[in-house]
Amino acid sequence: MKKFIWPIYLIFLQKVDSTNHYIKRITLKYMKNWTIVWSINQINGKGVGKNHWDTEKGKNLTFSIFLKSIIFPINKGYIINFIISNAIHKTLFIYNKNIWIKWPNDIILLNKKIGGILIENNVLYKKIYAIIIGIGLNVNQIKFDKKFQASSLKKILKKNFQLEKLFYELIYFIQKECFLFMTYGEKFIRNYYINHLYMKDKISFFEIINNNYKHKKFTKGIIRNINKKGNLIIEFKNDNKLYSFSKKKIKLIF
Repeated sequence: MKKFIWPIYLIFLQKVDSTNHYIKRITLKYMKNWTIVWSINQINGKGVGKNHWDTEKGKNLTFSIFLKSIIFPINKGYIINFIISNAIHKTLFIYNKNIWIKWPNDIILLNKKIGGILIENNVLYKKIYAIIIGIGLNVNQIKFDKKFQASSLKKILKKNFQLEKLFYELIYFIQKECFLFMTYGEKFIRNYYINHLYMKDKISFFEIINNNYKHKKFTKGIIRNINKKGNLIIEFKNDNKLYSFSKKKIKLIF
């Protein structure tokens, strides 16, 4: 196991409703930086919005990280998503090169979702002073509800993974990516994220939500970039113009 850049404080739970919820139940001002809550049985995992992250006991990685060493302006909260996405990508790239980051917070292996990220920020005086990062990664589970179109490392790569080894690899790469951000800044992190975006520069099918545009609810377009607000830049084929979307305004279907 590689040495960590900063010490971690690991809380291991046999069973929990949600690792993010567990952290939020503790008074944050008393919690140490780089506290990590890991459970082998998360029974009510939370996804983005009203989504849930369902996971089979003992087969996957579900954990949350508490950070308070990196303070962002409220309009720069997306940067931590870049950092975590990059770190997971770099970890899994060791095992297979067909790994991608699906904007804004999913991990894709060979066109199948295998992981997701949920970031919850605590804001004070227009600055993010504490961050809870929830990570779910499908590792050795092989049976999934078809409606979720999910898969796992084992199901795709046909091999078992040691959960503990993979867990510590992920933490190391997350710390390393935080260090790279603190050393080289946002541009360095942004460029890696953009270069490994799923379906970038390829024709894709999107659902436009709360449609204030002149396009149909379901339409074709091409992912071109991420702007300085963390929004997705899409070129629509019918007018060849670039449009900016926040994560609540558009969804990549395929």
